[in-house]
Amino acid sequence: MKKVKLFWDIDGTLLRTNGAAAVPFAKAVSEFAGVDVFIDRKKLSGYTDYEIVISLLESVGAATDIKNITKILDNYTTQLPMALNDCMVERIGYIKEILEILLDNSNIELAIGTGNCLQGARTKLNHVSLLAYFDDRNLFCASEDHWSRDLIIKNAKKSLMHDQVGIVIGDSPKDILSARASRLKNISVPTGGHSSSELSVYDPDLILNLDWSIDDLTQGIKKLTNQ
Repeated sequence: MKKVKLFWDIDGTLLRTNGAAAVPFAKAVSEFAGVDVFIDRKKLSGYTDYEIVISLLESVGAATDIKNITKILDNYTTQLPMALNDCMVERIGYIKEILEILLDNSNIELAIGTGNCLQGARTKLNHVSLLAYFDDRNLFCASEDHWSRDLIIKNAKKSLMHDQVGIVIGDSPKDILSARASRLKNISVPTGGHSSSELSVYDPDLILNLDWSIDDLTQGIKKLTNQ
């Protein structure tokens, strides 16, 4: 197998929070804006944390200064652990076992490419015992400098070695589009808020089945890298 770096999305790809994160997120924005806001999870699927805050603030006519957005996200991530404990947060399928196998493959490097802010990403991954599979240097998350998914994936691409193929794995159309914008391969999974038919409209390089296995993934990687 050629050397590959896999950039995994988190929500809907590695785990499901089942709406747990939306509660402290909306609360943090509401506290700042002084008015209740509502998160439409389907509408905001694939948005980064920064983009979600911007959308919510704009919906109530509030200013969207980047420094204030970071403060809102700091408040959110402070409340997040308790919210995750109060709800049924779960790993998707056999993802832990799959990551174990991939970690032992010297030709595969594991990374995160997510719209979550860094502390939010760490908290979610740690909650379902997946954080240990990813080095800190391979956590590419939303920040003030990389607030959109395109910017996050563009930044992630810079980490590739000259002989590595980068593949973005995610559950939303935005994962497909951001991978394409950075000229990276992409694999879509219908385990989040979008079905296979919804994802296929965006012409991903590969779509895995709902109950995909390690064999499905490795065969897909070989196909995308022309092996």
